[in-house]
Amino acid sequence: MKVIGKMGVSKSQSDFCDGKNSEANLKLSQKNQNNEQNSPLEFKTLLNKIANDTKIAEGAPAIEDILRCIYRNQPISTKRISQYTKLPLPIISKVRTILERNRILKRDKKGAIYSKEGLQLIEKNLKFKMPYDLKCPACTGRSIILDDYFEAILKKHKIHSKNRPTVNTSIDQSYATPETATHRAAFMADRGDLEGKRILFVGDDDLTSIPTALSGLCEEVVVMDIDDRLLNLIKNISKKENLNIKTIKHDFRNSIKEEYKNSFDVVFTDPPYTIEGLKLFLARGVEALGKEGTLYLAFSHKPINEYLELQKILLNTGFVIYELLPGFNKYEGSEIIGNTTFLARLIGRNLNFNEEIDLNKLYTGEVKPVIRHYKCMSCGELHKIDGKSVRIENLVCKCGGTKFKMVKRERKNLQN
Repeated sequence: MKVIGKMGVSKSQSDFCDGKNSEANLKLSQKNQNNEQNSPLEFKTLLNKIANDTKIAEGAPAIEDILRCIYRNQPISTKRISQYTKLPLPIISKVRTILERNRILKRDKKGAIYSKEGLQLIEKNLKFKMPYDLKCPACTGRSIILDDYFEAILKKHKIHSKNRPTVNTSIDQSYATPETATHRAAFMADRGDLEGKRILFVGDDDLTSIPTALSGLCEEVVVMDIDDRLLNLIKNISKKENLNIKTIKHDFRNSIKEEYKNSFDVVFTDPPYTIEGLKLFLARGVEALGKEGTLYLAFSHKPINEYLELQKILLNTGFVIYELLPGFNKYEGSEIIGNTTFLARLIGRNLNFNEEIDLNKLYTGEVKPVIRHYKCMSCGELHKIDGKSVRIENLVCKCGGTKFKMVKRERKNLQN
């Protein structure tokens, strides 16, 4: 699973969410009942308390972002707040519950809205004044819209995408929507990175190579991936559509073959959302480009410290972030990352990758191992899933049930 922020439930969090044993919670509730307004310092204390109790690595500014999002878009669903703020859905749900218990928010059938008291509080203490959003409704922040030509490609790609195999979460697979894959191809076309270009996909579980090749603009499209299921699907679609996509099975822990080094103009990659996974896929991209070229990177929204590390790696390698579009990529069923990641267009000069890579920390499950407990929706039996010996996408209950609800998650001890 591709994860953004840190999450966890402590006793203090549980008590706070329940409105128990929390001085800040009690104090705020009492003042609301007396129609008094908190001081900015008290309100900031509350935001810090919520951030600490919900284990948000981004801190109080993330709570402020949630409040601003609701202010500008109310009524708004929890899922849309997650997509807007780039925070995991479970975190948004917990924060929303706390804000409701503090009478800052109230529930509407269409989503979260402010209470009268809550509106007064945030306008006084956070100085919110702009109750609307300026994002373009046509492009939704992607900076492009599909014309008739790419709409026809999208229509075809939706059909092909239905044949994708079940995701393999142990290697951080999470499928982008057909719309995302087609918008990626259109974005690359708009930036002049398809016409007459040789393009390599360093991994392609999203099948972005299909709309890219369907554009008819590329000199060559090559896909390298470790998953035979995806490679066979791409190969079959390519044959059916006469696309001439070349597919190569490759484990990126090893360098690419000499014949493919310094051979491509553009690389596209959507790596595992760990720093080590990023470095590994980036290293293969640099091998393919040689000394210069363009690399498209789809990656998860990170807390500031991880963003800084990411930027240092890119800069040391010789890349500049020429463009970065937050929330460009949307994924199917990946609520844990808010269903979105950013798309960055990197321009490289004098490329040289010399970072050390820890091959034992490539995937999220290796960096932040989690055990999840699922309940069968048919018989109620509980199943413990570690994502290795058994994965939820392959789980079948003894009763034959295949639908499950997660009821508990816990961090796995790395020493075990």
